[in-house]
Amino acid sequence: MTSADTEFDYIIVGAGSSGCVLADRLSADGKSRVLLVEAGGRNETELVNMPRAFMKMFGNPTHFWHFPIKAQAGRPQGEVWPYGRGLGGSSSTNGTWYLRGMPADFDGWAAAGHGEWRWSEIERCYRAMESYRNPGSHPSRGKGGPLQITQLPYRSPAIAATVEAGVEMGLPRLDDINTPGTVGIGYTQATVSRRGRRASSYQAFLKPAMKRPNLVVLTDTVLEKVEIMGKRATGVRVRVDSGVKSFAARREVILSAGAVQSPKLLQLSGIGPADILNQAGVPVLHDLPAVGRNLADHAMFSISYRLHNDPGANREFSGWRLMSHVARYYLTRKGLMAYTSPEVTALLSMRSPTDWPDVQFGIGPFSMRSSEERKADPGRGALEDKPGITVNAIALRPKSRGSIAIRSGDVADMIDIDANWWGDPADKAFMIDMVRLVRRYMAQPALKRFVGDEVVPGASVETDDQIGAALEWLTSPGIHATGTCRMGPAQDSVVDSRLRVHGIAALRVVDCSVMPVPPAGNTNGPAMVIGWRAAELIAQDASDERA
Repeated sequence: MTSADTEFDYIIVGAGSSGCVLADRLSADGKSRVLLVEAGGRNETELVNMPRAFMKMFGNPTHFWHFPIKAQAGRPQGEVWPYGRGLGGSSSTNGTWYLRGMPADFDGWAAAGHGEWRWSEIERCYRAMESYRNPGSHPSRGKGGPLQITQLPYRSPAIAATVEAGVEMGLPRLDDINTPGTVGIGYTQATVSRRGRRASSYQAFLKPAMKRPNLVVLTDTVLEKVEIMGKRATGVRVRVDSGVKSFAARREVILSAGAVQSPKLLQLSGIGPADILNQAGVPVLHDLPAVGRNLADHAMFSISYRLHNDPGANREFSGWRLMSHVARYYLTRKGLMAYTSPEVTALLSMRSPTDWPDVQFGIGPFSMRSSEERKADPGRGALEDKPGITVNAIALRPKSRGSIAIRSGDVADMIDIDANWWGDPADKAFMIDMVRLVRRYMAQPALKRFVGDEVVPGASVETDDQIGAALEWLTSPGIHATGTCRMGPAQDSVVDSRLRVHGIAALRVVDCSVMPVPPAGNTNGPAMVIGWRAAELIAQDASDERA
């Protein structure tokens, strides 16, 4: 193997939502040699590309990493966080729900000293990235970018009534749910192409870029460590089926492995809290206490109701109906298999200004069987036999923070993840109020003829103590982890405002782990825009060095 095969200008580790964008943008000049290393496979299967099929592949270890979570008093045992594996990362395995975050998210970063991330810059990047062509789209939306976004087409009397119910609650009706700086309600947008195919970060950004000779993509390649010499990242050591290889980076190594894996890889490389590294038997090259700390996730719960005067969607995903939807999809790329739930999105503010929502609802005409029912009869599918309607409610502004720590120096070993749900009691109190907010929403006049009894957790769960006890088993992770390599000053953070790791030259982190606080909404869109903006900053820094 020659030096031309092993030396690159940039080495990117992780081909997820951020990494695919970064690889595209950094190789776009046709000159910079870029290596993208991904531990998973190519994700070219029909289970990935058909949007609704993600429920069939959910949990498949070919497409998902599974991270066990530390047991916590009052929470069900055996909690596992599934994150996407392979090209596209979670953008290849998620429910395709697309939100951009709010101006207040990014302007808050700027106010904390990270001016490169103010909303005016991020809005410009979104406009360049997106291709959203629906009537009524906000002027900030892009129409000619590589990332196709579509509005879910499902309409029914009950779903129309859920939008009306939001208006009755005082929410603006939004033609574009991604209208910046406002609460509101409208039909969900998804990373689904106009041809009914999943628009993952891989499909939108990386796959077209792979035609360039200056971009090399390695799959099924596991990073063992970033190689450091004299407080500078010089390359990576990776594990493949044939053994161990090393690659050199002339300019930079960039970790883009996500909020769980990026801090793990830093720690394996000797960068992190000295006490954790010493316990794991990893030599301390740079004591950086914040690596793996400040873990945040969006906690969520689902409340289901009986649905009347509308057949709903439960019956559509079994037997001959399911087969007809699959056939329609292959013939036309339309129908229920061409998109996913929830059909309606609401952004609300309970305790925050109305330009910065703190609660997210996703409403869909479906309901799930209980875990006990699924265990007793696993072959019948996850959906109930009777019509149902469900509100998924997400707390967007958690105060609790958890942590991630390696146990040893072996990349194959499990890591310790402490989610620390409700470590701050204010989070649980907030979610108790969220349950009451959902109930008030579903009791609006527009829904009177459609919504019946509350199935889960049930109307008998009324007091704060009862609701709090129910939340302990009802709450699940949003799989929106952030913060474990957050931006900020060196004494309590991991990277600076240009995403450079404090104390180590030529090393950056570019993914959701750098977010100082979680965004107001799902993290896939913000992860992609972080990749886009980071590529600009990296190119600027390289230009400054050459000047």
